[in-house]
Amino acid sequence: MQKKLNIIIILLTCVVTQEYSAQNSSPYSYFGIGMFNNVDNARNIALGNTGIALDAPDYINSKNPSAMTSISTRNVVFDISGLLKYNTITSNLGKDKRLNSNFTNFGVALRVSKNAFVSMSLQPTTSADYKIASTIPVEGTTVTYPITYEGSGGISNWGVSLAYKINDNWSVGGKVKNNFGTILRTETITTTSELAISRDIRYTGFSYGLGTQYNHLFENSNLKLTLGGTVNFKSKLVSKGEVTYTENRDDTNAVTSKLSSKDSALPLEMGVGISILKNDRYRATFDFTQNNWNEVKSTVTSEKYYRQNTYGLGFELLPERKRITSFTEAFVYRFGINYDTGYYKINNAKIDKAEATIGIGIPLNKINLNINYGYGIHGLQKNVAIRENYHMFNISINFLDTWFTKRFIN
Repeated sequence: MQKKLNIIIILLTCVVTQEYSAQNSSPYSYFGIGMFNNVDNARNIALGNTGIALDAPDYINSKNPSAMTSISTRNVVFDISGLLKYNTITSNLGKDKRLNSNFTNFGVALRVSKNAFVSMSLQPTTSADYKIASTIPVEGTTVTYPITYEGSGGISNWGVSLAYKINDNWSVGGKVKNNFGTILRTETITTTSELAISRDIRYTGFSYGLGTQYNHLFENSNLKLTLGGTVNFKSKLVSKGEVTYTENRDDTNAVTSKLSSKDSALPLEMGVGISILKNDRYRATFDFTQNNWNEVKSTVTSEKYYRQNTYGLGFELLPERKRITSFTEAFVYRFGINYDTGYYKINNAKIDKAEATIGIGIPLNKINLNINYGYGIHGLQKNVAIRENYHMFNISINFLDTWFTKRFIN
């Protein structure tokens, strides 16, 4: 037991020392606290980013904390996930291509009693990574000066989830997250000299969520129906930092002053999901989530937020329930589509996103490997200033272990 705990501590240390940001080299990460990362398991992403009504016997479903009540009697699940993303950014200035990769999740979940479960995770919540060139006018004249906006960093979270199995059909769960991170924003104005204004902003705050799942088996039709619901409450983020003025990159004469403390927020989020499993082989899932960004005001950038709706649809083909005679017969095949309305506008154009995914699940004894490929477009409207087309590869490795077994002496 002690050896296994030491392994967990070593893995956590390795993950914490990684640079947990810069997953999205997108100009849209300029807004607010950066772009929100998709930190779900590759299974959820392959199913159109659904999962509110998916059970999780062999992986960690971060969509709904109550899902871990399907972990078997003695199983412990470790989840390590990563992302490789290739962006093509198109604007009136031309095209820019960027490649990024990073961890997206590290977690462990286990059963602590007959009906109680617990999980811990570390995830990058948002990331800011952009460089935008523009111009600003000189007041009272027609003269303009070039300006460059640059940003880096992001917000991560430590999370603890608890779940309880009320009966064979109904389970509930809750989670607490400690959000923390730093975002550096720099504006460089070039006139007769070069003036750089850098804002180093640190965010902290807790957030809370609840989830539930209910399933019912229709034996006559061999159909299993699962319903799920989640709510993540509106939570405060406290921001503190300083601003530094540097002329002609001369750090020796830089002037630094404190920024006044301001509060930002994460919005109230509500979601519902449905999963239908037929003949233990064919599964369809659907999720709908709504984020009340219209009730949140940004304290860093000046854009107005709008209510955000996200729709996801997924299909999963499971192995037939028979003796597996070849390696490929155990594969699980997945397909999904997802549409996100976005939560802000630029020049009166909504910055929405559409994504299509395909994936595969590969069981390897005590390891489950989930891989998926996705193609998406960020900024679908015709009048958007910047459109992103991206290819992404997600991979999740789930290690299944057995703890708390009784020792028998012959």
